[in-house]
Amino acid sequence: MPYAEDPSVLPPFEPARARAARELLGMTVDQAAHAITAYRGRPFPPALLEAWEAGTAAPADSEVRALAAALWCSPVDLVGEPATLAQCRTVAGLSISRTASALGMTRVRWEDAERRNRWRGTAAQTDALLRVLVPPPACFVAACGTSRQLRTLLREAVNGWWPNHVTAVARILPVEAVVVREALERLHLAYHQLEGDVGASPRAAAAAEAQAADFLAHIDLHLWQQLRRSRTRPAGMTDGTGRSEGTHGDYYNSADPAGGY
Repeated sequence: MPYAEDPSVLPPFEPARARAARELLGMTVDQAAHAITAYRGRPFPPALLEAWEAGTAAPADSEVRALAAALWCSPVDLVGEPATLAQCRTVAGLSISRTASALGMTRVRWEDAERRNRWRGTAAQTDALLRVLVPPPACFVAACGTSRQLRTLLREAVNGWWPNHVTAVARILPVEAVVVREALERLHLAYHQLEGDVGASPRAAAAAEAQAADFLAHIDLHLWQQLRRSRTRPAGMTDGTGRSEGTHGDYYNSADPAGGY
């Protein structure tokens, strides 16, 4: 069953970014709410905007767009990292047809990839995906269905000789090997620092042991944090598509996926 005409799916709303965008303009909450009212053509309560900025309520995609219009920015400036292929396309500002064409596949195949959030393109199509949509590593790994394999490799790396795992991890994460190497080294050091605290007092040792176990359980989340820190482009720069590279930066300086996903 084909998709509706070019659905637009924004990543999750980021309250701190919305507040920063409003304050950058020198707008009060009341002024921003008035601008939203003018854009939508119906009253908008300032209290709701306060709730959005506090994170106690979340706007729908249409409301994010209304807020962006009020703040003279792109909706992409008010959201977090894309977590799905559909969100990546929305952030890139591309239609389904243009995306499929850029990736060298049929519209039907791309629609299916979006619907299932599963990527099974050839090596050439994967390279195009990384260039055109710039999916964050977490999004790319999830779409490729390699999350479990990655977590296993990461646990082996921090528990053993991490340099032996750089190549295997880089085959899953098509970022430069030097970035993978730096991230694995930091993960290894962070984990063994927790393990080193186990020899303290019984209470401290128990706490350190629990922290070490939690680190291993969520080791992929720690990897994503390390990769975000590896971005080098200044915040606020745009890449010509309206995307702020400080928000959704370019992870792939030279994509070289090993084999087709």
